[in-house]
Amino acid sequence: MGCGLQTGAGTILNRLKPEFGSSVVVYGAGAVGLSAVMAARIVGCQYIIAVDVHDSRLNLALELGATHVFNGKKVDVVAEVKKLTGGGSHYALETTGVPQVVKQSLNALRPLGTCAIVGITPEVKLDIHNDLMAEGKSMIGVIEGDSIPRVFIPQLIAYYKAGQFPFDKLIKFYDFQQINQAFEDSASGVTIKLIVKMAWKCTWPLSPVWPPSRMCSDTQSGVPAMAPSGTAFE
Repeated sequence: MGCGLQTGAGTILNRLKPEFGSSVVVYGAGAVGLSAVMAARIVGCQYIIAVDVHDSRLNLALELGATHVFNGKKVDVVAEVKKLTGGGSHYALETTGVPQVVKQSLNALRPLGTCAIVGITPEVKLDIHNDLMAEGKSMIGVIEGDSIPRVFIPQLIAYYKAGQFPFDKLIKFYDFQQINQAFEDSASGVTIKLIVKMAWKCTWPLSPVWPPSRMCSDTQSGVPAMAPSGTAFE
């Protein structure tokens, strides 16, 4: 979750640095994309466009600051972006890693526009002249938003406290008995980031190393064990 927030918000705030009143299209409304949407709202972009194939995620994007949303299965995204922005977006953030969507993100840019690639992307076939050179477009790769965690995470926390970066809206908790439902909701796009709660009885701390570990026992079996990484303790 933390890396996703750094990647999306960091790419907007630290690498692309869009001007006030500019246009940004975010491809993929997962944790990375939605954190970018929130960051674009902080900057003050005029058009903040989210593209996804799940309407539930697009609705959340609108709640978090997107000005417009497009379902990639229902509309011609490139045509709609160009129509809305008067020729194409200034910036694009591609989070899906889908080759076809990568090409869309480039083709929907205006001349001299910049596309940042943050999704793990396989081989993509590009016509360098038509897709990049002819209109002076740029395509850049970004790792974790080009951010320094010890500097950037406190900034995100400050934005959160100010009500400008409500990342908690991306999270949904499930009891362990609901784990199958959690996976279904993740696959269908209903849930952005799921956290499965497991009931453990723990003593704190028992380890001299950092981060300190918790020696726990499963409340059902009572067998001592180290709590799994990512466990939400009760």
